[in-house]
Amino acid sequence: MKIAIVYGSLTGNTERLAKGVFDRIAPEHEKALFNIKDNPDLSDYDVVGFGFWVDRSFPFKAMKELISETRNKEVFLMGTMGYFPDSDHGQACIKNTVGLVDKSCNIMGYFICNGKVDMRLLERIAQMKPKNMGEEVFKKHMLDEKNLIKYKMLGEHVNDTDIEYCSARFNERVAMKAAIDSL
Repeated sequence: MKIAIVYGSLTGNTERLAKGVFDRIAPEHEKALFNIKDNPDLSDYDVVGFGFWVDRSFPFKAMKELISETRNKEVFLMGTMGYFPDSDHGQACIKNTVGLVDKSCNIMGYFICNGKVDMRLLERIAQMKPKNMGEEVFKKHMLDEKNLIKYKMLGEHVNDTDIEYCSARFNERVAMKAAIDSL
């Protein structure tokens, strides 16, 4: 089976996750790792793992487009986000991402975990001059003491446990496909 892992990373989280999963793919499979910036040709691959960071409840723009354009592949989705995957926001991110996958593809599974918040985003919010009450409330909420503690702790991910869990799920799904294909 030919497996491609394609990733894009803003803070290094998604790259770490994608490389960790790639390194743990069973040796009997042909595999390739691509940065999305290299515009990979995925036509020869059976399985594609998409590694993305979340932007406004979706994969970032280039990955969103690549996922939407992919056809006739087994797909595994793996994302990182600066909030809790088990929150309503995290569940919306998963739902939105799954919704991007073309019906010609089979979704093997997905994994999403915490990750660093891009500090440049928080700096921009700190510099923001609110135009209305909604923006003022948003700014205060994003930069309050409780959220800053959360962002600091979330920044300790992607960790080895995240990589092991994602890799185990990915490899289990690949092994299932291989067993079914051999029938």
